[in-house]
Amino acid sequence: VHGRCVCHHNTEGLSCERCKDFYNDAPWRPAEGTQDNACKRCNCNGHSRRCHFDMAVYQASGGVSGGVCEDCQGNTTGQHCDKCKRSFYQDPLKVISDPRPCLPCNCDPEGTLPGGVCESRTDPSLGTVAGRCPCKENVEGARCDKCRANYYGLSGGDPLGCRPCNCDPLGSLPFSVCDPATGECLCQRFTTGQRCEKCLVRYWGLGNSLYGCSPC
Repeated sequence: VHGRCVCHHNTEGLSCERCKDFYNDAPWRPAEGTQDNACKRCNCNGHSRRCHFDMAVYQASGGVSGGVCEDCQGNTTGQHCDKCKRSFYQDPLKVISDPRPCLPCNCDPEGTLPGGVCESRTDPSLGTVAGRCPCKENVEGARCDKCRANYYGLSGGDPLGCRPCNCDPLGSLPFSVCDPATGECLCQRFTTGQRCEKCLVRYWGLGNSLYGCSPC
């Protein structure tokens, strides 16, 4: 009626001159011989029903995909809603097309670098691990929530995160580390002090013998 065409190949319009909504992954082109040049559906991994065509993106992909998804849901972002938003990471047990693929970062603010966010996905080639936070120099753990060995006193006010134990080698047990909360070292016999740096009352000669201090 009134010259309206019956459209095929995911097109619409009076003359089927444009792609239907959500079929903007390739530019509209008329059919040529046996090639129908059908409009391609956008791939948004199930997180959006809206997209637009971007020629620069299409050319950069070598003519593979030019559809850019809009208003990605499930805390996703990216051309195909294929990445987690900043401050979120992909659940290692879920694919990106899962309805809820992204989890919020759980970095400990005390031990995480200022403004740091967790790594968004696991990629062995890049050495990234989903959910791992960027730790201050003397801090470790996926959440940056504990001091490295021989450091103690996790604190947000410390730019390095934790302080060194500084156990006195003359009075502390060999190969021991201090308490990560208090910084107290494990002392040899008759030796005392947070760093095991002095003898008990009635004992003397720290470092003079193999075993801490000697009785007076």
